[in-house]
Amino acid sequence: MKLFSISKAVHVPKFKEAEHFSTIIDVDAPKNMVYSLSQQHNMKCSPTVKRNDRVLVNQIIGVGENNSVVPVYSSVSGTVKQVTTKVDLMGNKVDVILIENDFLYEKETREAFDYSTLSFEELKEKIKGLGLIETQNLSNRKRGMQLSFKEDVKNVLINAQESGLYGQVDSYLYENEREDFLRGLGLLRSLYKNANITVLSTSDADSVIGFTELLKNTDVNLVSKIPTQFYHDMNLASRDVFSDFAMKDTMVVDAFLLPAVARGLLDNRLTHYQLLLINGGAVKTPGIYKVLSGTTLNYVMEKAGVEDPFRVVAGNILSGDAVFALDAPINRGIREVLFLNENEVSKEEEMNCIKCGRCADVCPVGLQPYELNALVINRDFDEFFKNRGGMCVECGRCSYVCPSKRHLLQSFKTAKKVKR
Repeated sequence: MKLFSISKAVHVPKFKEAEHFSTIIDVDAPKNMVYSLSQQHNMKCSPTVKRNDRVLVNQIIGVGENNSVVPVYSSVSGTVKQVTTKVDLMGNKVDVILIENDFLYEKETREAFDYSTLSFEELKEKIKGLGLIETQNLSNRKRGMQLSFKEDVKNVLINAQESGLYGQVDSYLYENEREDFLRGLGLLRSLYKNANITVLSTSDADSVIGFTELLKNTDVNLVSKIPTQFYHDMNLASRDVFSDFAMKDTMVVDAFLLPAVARGLLDNRLTHYQLLLINGGAVKTPGIYKVLSGTTLNYVMEKAGVEDPFRVVAGNILSGDAVFALDAPINRGIREVLFLNENEVSKEEEMNCIKCGRCADVCPVGLQPYELNALVINRDFDEFFKNRGGMCVECGRCSYVCPSKRHLLQSFKTAKKVKR
């Protein structure tokens, strides 16, 4: 297998129709669990346990140094074997906690509460305490932070657009998580009695039929759009659905986290698992995998029957990142991991920009990617940001349509890392 530099990108040589997956494949937790204390975009946590400590399910093992960062919980009971440094999926050195699973799954008791008696600030702290990672706020660079609930809004957008070239997983919501999803809708209605609550789904027939049937006995609206990375950014989705680009009157909720919010606030239950779409030509059993936090990628690969992948991408093919270490824990917020064989990856190398303007045509925020890329190549990062390079929402559309196979998205990610 050939892993590749973060400055590189993967270009799919031809369009691939997305598959629908609804069956959930449960992955038993391994003996050795690895918990990263460094959430996305350098949002770090400090360990609250030490070597040889006994830990329980629901126990906090890492707390955020930034007030917006959610805590890290143990998903198993067992013994802390080590607090050390390890390379994560993207090749960054991060602090991790290694726990030996005893398979007893003894739980730490959580203090009961009634969310309806809490002030809004207390409610926000309870939501933060659920340990859920926000993934749909790219333009504000807040991935890896807590869910952003607002006290008073006119619009609530429930974003169910989690779709890419290699698969769609929204059927999971109206089939497998139906009850808790509806409970989450009821929770939102109790918090925002007069708001316009709308679900944003993909436009394929299965999704429209599934969500229409799910929402038939509610006052929640359904808006269906062609699936695109455009809608993976909450500001852009809000602008298109509610014409509220400034987000003054709108709150966006990740639909795939809504059932976990319902369980957390209504039942005081933490959700320790995440759902991963595992797909690509090197996967024997593609599908949606239910994986406990702390599970490493190579363990999931074994369960999925991955054989000799040529490229590995964490995230969507448009905006995902190269995987550098297969024995690293799966980052919170990642919903898709692609294991591509050699035939799925274009062999074409980067060519000179021909100034065709296709990248500018598809940019959702009106940037000139070919000009910004030239600035990054020349390491003129100050000029990059003067030309609004920081507004890039990392949708990946420019790289995907580029006939010269320029690595535009990865170039912009590099520039932003230099700035941070």
